[in-house]
Amino acid sequence: MTEELVTLETAKLLKEKGFDWKCEHIIGCNKVITKYDLPQSMSCCTEIDGEPVEFLCPTLYIAQKWLRENKKLHIEISYMYGDYWTYDILTIPEHDLVGLSDRPIIHYKSYEEALEAGIQEALKLI
Repeated sequence: MTEELVTLETAKLLKEKGFDWKCEHIIGCNKVITKYDLPQSMSCCTEIDGEPVEFLCPTLYIAQKWLRENKKLHIEISYMYGDYWTYDILTIPEHDLVGLSDRPIIHYKSYEEALEAGIQEALKLI
C-alpha cells in the first residue's frame, strides 16, 4: 500500500503557508512527481525568475499532521450513510468548528478526496 501524496494545488498552498518539513517527493508545475532516496528540504525546490516551479510534495497524512502541530487545525473525516465522505475543520485545543462560510456541501467518493479538500480549505483559512 502506498500513501497518497498531495496534489500540485495543495503543494503550492503548503509552500505559501510556510510548510518546510523534509519530504521524499517534490512536484513540478507540470505535475510530475520526483522521489528522492533522502528527504529533501525547501532548498531543493527550483525557482525560475523568482517563481517556484517545484514544490515539496508530502503525503496527505504529513500535511494533516503539519496543520495540527503548527497551525492548530485538525481535519476530521466522516463516513456518511449513502457511501460518501465529508470533512470538518476543528481548532486545537478549543475544538471550535471553523471553515469557509461559502463552502458548498460536497460528498466525496473517498476518504483521501475528503482529506485533500479539508487540507486545502484549512490552508486557505490561515
